[in-house]
Order: sequence, then structure tokens, then C-alpha cells
Amino acid sequence: MKRFSPGERIEVREVWNGRAWEIRRPIVVEDAPDVIAVYNAPGSPIRVAAGPDGKRLRLPPPKWSMADASIPSDRRILGLHPPGSDHSVHVVWDESWRLLYWYINLEQDRRRNPRGFDYEEYVLDLVVQPDMASWRWKDEDELAEAVERGLFTPEQAASFRAEGERAIEWLLARRPPYDRPWEDWRPPSDWP
Repeated sequence: MKRFSPGERIEVREVWNGRAWEIRRPIVVEDAPDVIAVYNAPGSPIRVAAGPDGKRLRLPPPKWSMADASIPSDRRILGLHPPGSDHSVHVVWDESWRLLYWYINLEQDRRRNPRGFDYEEYVLDLVVQPDMASWRWKDEDELAEAVERGLFTPEQAASFRAEGERAIEWLLARRPPYDRPWEDWRPPSDWP
């Protein structure tokens, strides 16, 4: 399949058992053999899994519907996915481009399709301080609940944690593609 061009809007779908769980429409920054980089602008519309009450769901029940939502208006997010890995790193700024944190999302390697990419989220994540001096696990309780509900096995949960440890080592060592000054990236002025 073809690579996407910088400035092109694509569809990135998080899926559970083949069904859309979250749909974003970011703008491609780079689509290269070593990194897929996409930008989610503040307030960009997204679709999220919702329960009967219309509220966003954290873990999948047997049935769900999709609801309109948006990227928070005070967040700018650059997503970096090294093809062949089970994680992505999000560089997160506030509306004035102050770096807030690096976010490591543990996920299945992205699958390319004609419209963009699909992946499965592994629930467990890491949050890294802007200066990379410290980090912490996020959503360990959700992963434990997902294992308890049979969404993942204990062995899968252990493999997600191992991938998180590899990803944090990769980021902190600034290994490619994280060796570039992504925190200084800004979108071209003609992008929406």
C-alpha cells in the first residue's frame, strides 16, 4: 500500500475485536520506514465508544455505540509510531506550545489500510515528564480489570509491561526515531 503524504488527513482507528473503538482523523507529518508521525490539532473531532448513557467507555462491554467527541481544546498532540513496534509516543503540548509530557501508548503494531491505520490498544500506558527525568505507569488498574474480565490474559499483561519497559528505555536513550527534536516540531502555518 502507498505511503501517505505530509499534510494529508487520514483515519486512525483503535479497534476491539474488529470494531471501531475510537476514530481520529489526524494530519500526516511523516510516513517513512522508521516513523509514522501524525498531528492531532486542538478541538479536532473524534468518535469514541460510548455506553447507553452516552458517556465515553474505558473498557469494552459486549455492545457499544459511537459518540462524537473532540481532542481537548488545550492540547496539541504529535503521535510517533515506529513501524514494527507495539507502542507509540505522543508529544503533548498545551495551546501555547508548552511541552506538558511525553505519553507512551502501548498498542498493537499499526496495520496500514487505504484510509490510514488500525491498531488495538493495550490499556497500560506511561507518562514521562517533559525533561524525561521521571516517568510513571498509567492505567494499571484498568489493565488489572481487563485481565479480570478476560479481555487479556495475565501473560499478555506481562508482555505489555515488558513492551512498556522497552519503550521507555528507547525514548530515554533517544534512539531513532526519538533522536530528533520532536518537542520543537510545529505544524506548517497553512495546516488547519
